[in-house]
Amino acid sequence: MRDFFACQEDARRRTVRLIFLFSLAVLGVALAVYLVAVFTCLFSLKGLTSGITFWNPRLFLWTTGGTLLFVGLGSFWKIHELRAGGAHVAAALGGRPVPLRPEDPRERQLRNVVEEMSIASGIPVPDLYLLDRERGINAFAAGHDLNDAAICVTNGAVKLLDREELQGVVAHEFGHILNGDMRLNLSLAGWLNGILMVSQVGEMGLRGVRRTGGRGTGAIALVSFALYAVGYVGYFFGRLIKSAVSRQREYLGDASAAQFTRLPEGLAGALKKIGGLANGSRIEHPRADEMSHLFFSNALADAWLHALDSHPPLEERIRRLDASFNGRFPEVTPLPAPPPSEIYLKPQPPKAAPKPAVSLSGAEVIALLSRAGDPMQEHLDRARYLLNELPEPLISAVRDPFGACAVVFGLLLDRTPAVRARQEEILSAHGNQALIGEVRTLAPALGSLPPEVRLPLLELSLPSLRALSRDQFFDLKDTVEQLAAADNRISLFEFTLRYLLLRHLEPSFTPRPNRPAQIYGLRGVQHECSCVLTSVTRIGHQDETLARQAFQRSLIVLQEAKAEFTFLPAAECGIACLEKSFAALETTSPLIKRRLLGACLECLRHDGTVTVAELELFRAIADAIGCPLPPWLEITHGQT
Repeated sequence: MRDFFACQEDARRRTVRLIFLFSLAVLGVALAVYLVAVFTCLFSLKGLTSGITFWNPRLFLWTTGGTLLFVGLGSFWKIHELRAGGAHVAAALGGRPVPLRPEDPRERQLRNVVEEMSIASGIPVPDLYLLDRERGINAFAAGHDLNDAAICVTNGAVKLLDREELQGVVAHEFGHILNGDMRLNLSLAGWLNGILMVSQVGEMGLRGVRRTGGRGTGAIALVSFALYAVGYVGYFFGRLIKSAVSRQREYLGDASAAQFTRLPEGLAGALKKIGGLANGSRIEHPRADEMSHLFFSNALADAWLHALDSHPPLEERIRRLDASFNGRFPEVTPLPAPPPSEIYLKPQPPKAAPKPAVSLSGAEVIALLSRAGDPMQEHLDRARYLLNELPEPLISAVRDPFGACAVVFGLLLDRTPAVRARQEEILSAHGNQALIGEVRTLAPALGSLPPEVRLPLLELSLPSLRALSRDQFFDLKDTVEQLAAADNRISLFEFTLRYLLLRHLEPSFTPRPNRPAQIYGLRGVQHECSCVLTSVTRIGHQDETLARQAFQRSLIVLQEAKAEFTFLPAAECGIACLEKSFAALETTSPLIKRRLLGACLECLRHDGTVTVAELELFRAIADAIGCPLPPWLEITHGQT
C-alpha cells in the first residue's frame, strides 16, 4: 500500500489529467455546436443567412465563445453549490442526520463504527447520514477536505449487514477520505454539469415545441434536437472519463478497507449480499445519476456499455477479497437488532504492556510516517481501547452541544486553585450557572483521564459542537482563548486543544476561503518550517545547546538547494507565528509535508525520550497541515 502522501500526490496528478481530458470534451462540444449553427444557417429556408460558408470565423467565435461561457457558468454554478460540503451532498440525496444519541440499536452500531474508525485513522469524526428510503446496500463519503467530510449509508446497509460487513463498507469510505478522492469526485460532478446543461437547453426547446403543437417551429425543433444530441454526446464522453477514474479508485478503497479492518471477509460479505439482493446497490433518488461515482457500489442499473459502469464488476471485486468465491450469491434477509455486545465491541486485552517510545530508530521513524492515512487493525484496536477508557458520563456529555462545551471547558481547567478560580469567573461571565455546574460535575472524570485519551475525547465532541449556532461558536472560541490564557501562559496541551478545536470547527461557521495555489518548493516556506522546527526543539529540549543540535539534525531531512533555515529566538516562535506557519504549510505539496514531519520526528527523538505531550504535539502539527495520523501504538507515560 502507498502511504498518505503518495496517494495525495497521485490525486493531484489525476486532477490535472482530468482537467485536460475535460477540456478536450468541452472543446468537442463547442465545435459540435458550431457545426449545428453552420448547418442551420446554410439550410435556413428564409434566406436570412446569405453569405454563410462552412468556415465562418465570426460565427465560430460567437458559437464557441458562447458555448464555453455557458458550460463554464454551468460548471461554476454546480461547483459553487457543492462547496457547502459533504453534509450538503448527503442532504441533497435524501440523507437524514443520524442522531448523536440514536435510539435505534442499528444506528447506534453505525455511529460507534464510524467513531472507532475516526479515532483509529486520526481524522475528525465526519457527519453521519442515513438514506432512509433506499433499500439497496450502499454508502458514500463526500466533502472537500477532512473538516467537512460526511459519510452517508443506506437503510438497506444498516438493516441487512452485520457489524463486520458494515465495518468493511465504512472502512472503504474512510479509504476514499484518506486517499484524497472526495474533492476530486465533487469536482467531477461540477464539471460534468456544465456539459450536461447544453443538452438541457435542447430538451427545454423540444418541450416548448411540443407545447405549441409544432406550428412554425421546425427550425427551433431541429436546433433543439441537435443541441440535445450534442450535449449528451459530450456527457457520454464525460461519463467515460468519470467511470474510468471511479473504477480504479474502488479497487484501492477495497484494499484500504481490507488492511484497515484485517477482515476482508467482512467487506466481501457485504459485496456478496449486494449480489444476492433484488435491489442490489441501486439508489432510487432522482439525483443518483449525478452522484453515481461517489457510491460504494453501482448506484444505477448496469450500463449497456461496460466502459460506462462507475464501478468494477461485483464478482471481480469479491474474488480480489475472497479467492474461494464460487460465484453464488447468498439469500439476503433482514437481521435482528444487534445486541449490546455487537454495538460496542470491547477491546482485546493487550498481549504485552505498551513499550515506551524512548529510543526510536530511523526505521521506526519512517514506519511512523508511513502510517499517515494508512491505518491498520492495530490502530482500530487502539481506538476501541481509548473509547473504553472514557467514563460513561463523559461519553454521554459529548453527545449534545451543551455537554460538549462543558467537556472542552473542563479539559482546560487548571489544577492550581488560584488559576482555577479565575477560570470559573471567566465561565460565569460567558455562560450560565447550569454550564458551570456541568463543568464542575465533569471535572473529576476529566482530571483523571490518561493524557493519550484527551484528544480522542475532543474529536468525539466535534459533531455536537458543529450543531452550535454561529453566535454560540464565537462565544465558545472566546471562552476557550480566555481560559487558556488565565495563568498568563499557554501550555503545550492548551495550544494543541485550542488550535485543533478551531481548525476543525471554523469551516462550519465561517465562509470557506478560496484554495490558494500549492507550494512545491521549500524555499517558499523556509521561514514557516524554521518556526515549526524551532518550536518543536524548544519544547522537547530545555537546554538551548541541545535544542540547537536537534534543530541542525532535523535539517538533514529538509536539505534543499537554496533553501535556508534558521533557529529562531524564542520570542519569534509564539502562537501567532505557529498559526501563520501552519496556514502556509497546509498549502504545500504532500511530499514537502512528509519531509517536514520527518524533520519534526528527528527533533523529538534527538534526546532519546518522547513524551505523550510531544507525541500529541506531533499529531497536532500533522493535523494542522492536513495530514491525519492514527493513534500511537507505542507511548510513554512520561510527564506531560
